[in-house]
Amino acid sequence: MAAVLCGSLAGCASFQELTSSSTPLLGKSSTNDPSTEPSPSVSVSVSSSAAAEKPVRASGPLDTGSVVHRVKQGAFTVTLTYWTSDNAKLYTAGSNKTLNIAAHIEDTDGKQRVTVSTFQVTQDDGAARANVRTDNGKFDVTPPYPYNTVVTLPAATAGATALTLTVRMDLLVETAPEADTYYRSTALDSLTLPLVKDGATDD
Repeated sequence: MAAVLCGSLAGCASFQELTSSSTPLLGKSSTNDPSTEPSPSVSVSVSSSAAAEKPVRASGPLDTGSVVHRVKQGAFTVTLTYWTSDNAKLYTAGSNKTLNIAAHIEDTDGKQRVTVSTFQVTQDDGAARANVRTDNGKFDVTPPYPYNTVVTLPAATAGATALTLTVRMDLLVETAPEADTYYRSTALDSLTLPLVKDGATDD
């Protein structure tokens, strides 16, 4: 009986050892459980995504107030100067826009008479096209005389991101000094104005 009792006690002791030794194993297993690890922060990627989605306005030719274009017309050059007192960096589809345009002739001795018979400006916002200005007449631009005009642009289509202005000058050029006979020459130029999205503000 004693042997049996001792065996039972031994068995009990073995069971206790097994039970007590398994306790730290369970504790260690719970410590290494992946579900208890903290989740990585995603705030950086969210901020980067928001920054990437913010609309960026391209720089424009009138951001400094003025720009000069030169259009070669055979033996002479038509020089067009565009300028504005507006802040062109704030142009939106619906904002007021007033431009000054001056044209004069270069690379000629001025002995042959040159006149403007038509000066036309059209506006295209990608969705609509409009005739902004048309001058018909006989405007002398023989050097040193220039041609000047002021253009007020109408509101563009809502959501437009840029305006393209096309300038057309129909010129009558004397065939020879004092010949009083003329040939026609048409000078074409374009100016693209980027727009700020309506309602957009800088943070």
